[in-house]
Amino acid sequence: MAIVIDTNILMNNPEILLNGIEEELIISSIVIEETDHLKESNDNQKAFKARRGTRWLKKNEDRYKFVLNDVIKSEQLINGEFDLSKNDNKILDVCLREKAKIMSLDFNVVLKAKALGIEIVESKPIDYKEYKGYIEKQLTDEELANFYQYGLHKNIYDLLLNEYLIIKDSNGYTVDSYKWNGEELVQTDVKNMKSMLLGVLKPLDRYQMCVLDSFQSNQITMVKGKAGSGKSYLSMGYLFHQLEKGRIEKIIIFTNPVATRNAAKLGFYPGTKNEKLLDSSIGNFLSSKLGDIMAIEMLLQQNKLVLLPLSDIRGYDTSNMKAGIYITEAQNTSIDLMKLALQRIGEDCTCIIDGDYNTQVDDVNFENGNNGMKRMSEVFKGQSIYGEVELDKIYRSKIANIANEM
Repeated sequence: MAIVIDTNILMNNPEILLNGIEEELIISSIVIEETDHLKESNDNQKAFKARRGTRWLKKNEDRYKFVLNDVIKSEQLINGEFDLSKNDNKILDVCLREKAKIMSLDFNVVLKAKALGIEIVESKPIDYKEYKGYIEKQLTDEELANFYQYGLHKNIYDLLLNEYLIIKDSNGYTVDSYKWNGEELVQTDVKNMKSMLLGVLKPLDRYQMCVLDSFQSNQITMVKGKAGSGKSYLSMGYLFHQLEKGRIEKIIIFTNPVATRNAAKLGFYPGTKNEKLLDSSIGNFLSSKLGDIMAIEMLLQQNKLVLLPLSDIRGYDTSNMKAGIYITEAQNTSIDLMKLALQRIGEDCTCIIDGDYNTQVDDVNFENGNNGMKRMSEVFKGQSIYGEVELDKIYRSKIANIANEM
């Protein structure tokens, strides 16, 4: 028996339709119309979900049957005094005409389907494995020996392009790290870097080493991690090292100065754009890394450091600037904001994105499928110019580590 798919299934999680479902799927013209209409919604989250649903339909045309149903014809609905103009009832009409089941997240549709004797199919949740930019493998001594002898030229762990492999020994200790470059596994072995402003940049573990390797080998890198894991220390250290070596001419920081969730807002700050930004979270961030507001102001005056709120970047073009773009606290971006920011990046620029969309999102508008950082990871992973690493260990302090459990 076939299954009729409601619009909300297609929008919220179309991937479940390929999760062990063997029956024929039916998509009605009403679902297509609703999805097309929602693509133009002012609600960015609904618009994104509608576009995602449409992409699934285009990609999987061989997986479903299309049924045209502008008019309700089922006697059960007509004689039952149902509102024949409602889209929900038109979708139920397809179930009756096709003698099919229905899959829906709409409680009202489910209740009406039960009353009409239509079988309900529960949507099976998918256990998503979030992309970290690496996979970890613990090997026995024999497996480790075989890996070094035979495994370096084979993608035996199905790594994506530029994805890292963290090797652990039989005791669980990290012993090595590699990156798949499309042809072979290349060992990550980066040298310490030094910045006059930030001192020696030294990776504290293999995961941080992978971050620095990605900075050096990819045009764009995402660094994820909890507070105190070193993501901003590595990002700023690398960018200032590149600036001091003359490899980039300026550092441009894109920021969305959103107040910390549940914290009281102090209102508008007086002053210029830079003064306002330096009085916000980005100012605190730079002061904590560079240690001196005078040094920050001098870099701004020399145009070696540029601060731009995301609200002002439309039309901005970094082409021919030879800049290092830094999108900090990127968990506080919507999909549209992140898309806009990435579209500013010129061919001669590098870009680092950092943040933590699992625990540090400060606005509900950046949650529930509308997080720009998370969506970027989904789209960019496996691209030749892109690397991503999640840092899990907190190095800031014992206090910070314990506080993570709160």
